[in-house]
Order: sequence, then structure tokens, then C-alpha cells
Amino acid sequence: MTAEAATGRVRRADFILPAALLLIGIGLLYRAIDEADGDFSLQGPRLAPVAVTAAWVVVAAFYLARAKREHIDEEKPGWLAPAGVAACLVGFAIALEYAGFVVSAFLFIVAVSRVLGSRSLVRDLIVAVVLPLAVYFPFTRLLDIFLPAGVFPL
Repeated sequence: MTAEAATGRVRRADFILPAALLLIGIGLLYRAIDEADGDFSLQGPRLAPVAVTAAWVVVAAFYLARAKREHIDEEKPGWLAPAGVAACLVGFAIALEYAGFVVSAFLFIVAVSRVLGSRSLVRDLIVAVVLPLAVYFPFTRLLDIFLPAGVFPL
């Protein structure tokens, strides 16, 4: 534990990313609300940007509050995790054409969780099944946005 962490002092640099995310999120939320022009019905493309940017603002605010409350003493990040995630993204893009969205997203989530150091394979598998299906069905059934079906024509 560093002396800064022991005394409870937080470096100013620890606030830069959360504050920037919060400010950008507020700007995007304002723009999304302005573009919606009061029409927030489920039948149009105006509600989703407002909901997503509102969630962004909430998450950024929690992130900023956490940075204020505590200083997490972490070792400097290496290049292996970003390189592994980038490789997973390339694999996802290639697999998407052949295997479809659900299978590609399943493999992507499991691979990225392993690259980022997850130790719970059962949890990773559950998330990798539920999340792609939770995205695929609303997009294809409710929004009529067709994602590649691949080997499992859902």
C-alpha cells in the first residue's frame, strides 16, 4: 500500500477519466433528449439513445464517486490484456460472418473474460449464454434489426 493510499489522499489524475466520462455523458444525454423532441415512444429510434446515455451518466457518476471515496492501489497495466481483447475482437468479427451473432458473442464473452482474468467459468458461461440472447431477440423481434443468424437460425 502506498503512502497516499494509507493517508486516504487521492491523486488528481484518478479523477480525470471518471470526470471526462461524466461530462461527455451529460453532453450526449442533452443532445439525445434534444433530438428526441419530446417523442419517447417505443415505436421509434428516439428512446434508445436517451436510455443508453442516461445509463452512461449514472455509471460515470458512480465511477467518479468511487474514485473520490477510495484510491485503489493497482499495478501498472501491461500490454497483454489489451492485446488479448483486440485479438478477441478480431476473432469475433471473423466468426460473426460464419457462426452468427449468438455463437460469436458467446465465444467472445468467454474469451474476453478469460483474457481479463476471470476465475469463474460457470458465471462466464451463464453470462455468455444470457447476454447474446438478451440482445438478439429484442433487436430481431422488437426492433426489426436483423443480426446474423449463423448456424442457429433463431
